[in-house]
Amino acid sequence: MFSPIRRIAEAFTPKTITIGTTLIFAGVGGAYALRLRDSLRQTNPRHIQSSVAVSESLVDSNTVRKLVNPRSHGSKGDSHSIILSLCSRKNVASEKDLLSAFVTGFFSGPVFLPESIALTLFPLSKVSYDELIPTTDQKVIWSAKQLSDTQLPPISSILWGTFQIAEIELSDSQASESIGSRAVIVFGDNKGSFAGCHRFSVKRLDPSTDNKADEIKFRLSLECLVCDPTSSEPKESEFLHKVHNNYSYFLFRDAVAHTKARFNSLIESSH
Repeated sequence: MFSPIRRIAEAFTPKTITIGTTLIFAGVGGAYALRLRDSLRQTNPRHIQSSVAVSESLVDSNTVRKLVNPRSHGSKGDSHSIILSLCSRKNVASEKDLLSAFVTGFFSGPVFLPESIALTLFPLSKVSYDELIPTTDQKVIWSAKQLSDTQLPPISSILWGTFQIAEIELSDSQASESIGSRAVIVFGDNKGSFAGCHRFSVKRLDPSTDNKADEIKFRLSLECLVCDPTSSEPKESEFLHKVHNNYSYFLFRDAVAHTKARFNSLIESSH
């Protein structure tokens, strides 16, 4: 009765184990590369506006002034934005709907996947802001499956031990003129040498003569700001700043791709 098991065991030589492991990693790597390619192909780089600076509204925001950079030290940042056109003849998506999908796409796509795995296996970096008081409904998120395309995580929720929801502002969907909706997520430690935030924004644009009769446009924006709260001179080198700028650019494209997939039927109908 043991002969089949013995034959199987004899087949697992160091050589076959090495070859098998290599093929598995190659298969996983190939599948990941295809998923990454398919996601990034959903956004046209020519439609994205990028800058190595952030808006004054972020610099002057409560999150930055009270949490990330209370001493107004030197900071660096980058920003990316795109305009998304949806069909208005069907159920029109709200800014909240788009913002929820936008944030989920940022943390659930293939670009962020390696970082999420690293943060799960080696949880060395902990977000720490004493001013962010825990709430009764806050969540601790370690998996993209815990994120929702229709609901943002509550204030103070912690993602992968490294990011924390600091601010959520949703505009009145019934207002004639939108001021935009946003979610701000902090990382780092304002008592240490590294702190920063990501601000996700969605704003419904006013109708213009360029719009089609059945079209409504939204601007999706991602801004990132980092600083050293303990020093007036930011320690991040220009090289690291460029690396982070490129990384945030691909994270943005991934998040937009997820948002477009979420509202695919509306996007297809608007062309």
